Amino acid sequence: MGGRNSMAFAGRNPQMLEKLVIVDIGPEIDPAGSARITREVVEVPEEFDSFEAAFQHVNGQNRFASEAVMRRRLRYQTRELANGRIGWRYDPEIREQRRNVTGAPPPDLWGPLSQATCPTLIVRGSDTDTLSLEVANRMVETLADGRLAHVDNAAHMVFEDNPEQFNAALADFLG
Repeated sequence: MGGRNSMAFAGRNPQMLEKLVIVDIGPEIDPAGSARITREVVEVPEEFDSFEAAFQHVNGQNRFASEAVMRRRLRYQTRELANGRIGWRYDPEIREQRRNVTGAPPPDLWGPLSQATCPTLIVRGSDTDTLSLEVANRMVETLADGRLAHVDNAAHMVFEDNPEQFNAALADFLG
């Protein structure tokens, strides 16, 4: 949600930003990625017998991030329940909205994006299914000063999947 929120903020407050980095998301989400996210949210068990069981479930969903990264992420995504099992920290309404297609329609962020005046870096994972190359290129064209960086061996969680190349892209952009 950070990237989409930053597009809205930049459009409303361009004078407040010196530089902006948007990581692997755009005004339009690739339908393949949206469908995958829906499947993952809808099909994941509500509870697991143990942290290890939860880890085994989610670890297979990311082929790039290290085991340490996946374990850290999962520690913040889960909690021990009163029954001793492991459950999710997220609001269950998010899952219900995906199941029943009852969430609010996404806002049109092309307008706000076009109002961003600061240098903006779009970072795209080479194996992402959320930000199509077509949308990434259109973002660069829409922005007053847009640039695109591709990070190899990364999907949507670019900074976790390939932190070295992600950090190098940021360092180059930020100077």
